[in-house]
Amino acid sequence: MTLNNRVVVITGASSGFGADIARKAVAHGAKVVLAARSTDKLQAMVNELGGATRALAVTADVTSDSDVAHLVAEAQRFGEVDTIVNNAGFGYFDALVDAPLSDLQRMMDVNVYGAVRCTRAFLPDMLARKRGHVVMMASMAGLVAARNMAYYSASKFALVALGRTLQQELTNTGVTCTVICPGVAQTGFQQNAPIEKYPRAAALSTCTSDQVADAVVRSIMRRTHGEVIIPGMSALLARFSAAFPGVSRAIMNMIG
Repeated sequence: MTLNNRVVVITGASSGFGADIARKAVAHGAKVVLAARSTDKLQAMVNELGGATRALAVTADVTSDSDVAHLVAEAQRFGEVDTIVNNAGFGYFDALVDAPLSDLQRMMDVNVYGAVRCTRAFLPDMLARKRGHVVMMASMAGLVAARNMAYYSASKFALVALGRTLQQELTNTGVTCTVICPGVAQTGFQQNAPIEKYPRAAALSTCTSDQVADAVVRSIMRRTHGEVIIPGMSALLARFSAAFPGVSRAIMNMIG
């Protein structure tokens, strides 16, 4: 299966998951629109991916309505947008009692409001064409709560809820939605969320950025309408936590 010149917009595309998704999407034939705040890093990605015929850099902040409108206009000049990958996001980890409220506000604005802004901006055209795909980059932290992650988990639980709701609303429209829930991967994410603040239980769901990018590109090619958990074995942890929250909490406390 290939992506055969399909236009894929990726937010947070200058590094980490976003950059690896772009690399794999282009390798499967896609044209990618790379959005992030770092112009220099985006341009370096364009050069790496084969230049202006395969990739387009758009400097944009997903917390800005005008920047998102600019992203839509630039992307549509590149071609009909098939997929929006809502990947922009970050996390700060701290115990709730120590975490400043401003951290929650910033994470919600980027991780949640940013994804909603971009989805609402691209979705009407997809619905009109009766074809398109929305990818929500959530997290295992959006399925299983853990210490030091209250604010981050709140943003990712919200993203999971948005994706699940959108999947129902998109039924029979020709547009599909995938919610991606990766475990812990070593990316630039750890710059704000140092590994020593992760709970030890996070070791139960480690993965690589390459695995996540593979899963995202497969979901785009297959137009997966549902959830993808990486690594696959973490799905058992998510199901167990949902079915037995008290037991799950006791186990998480025991592991630390």
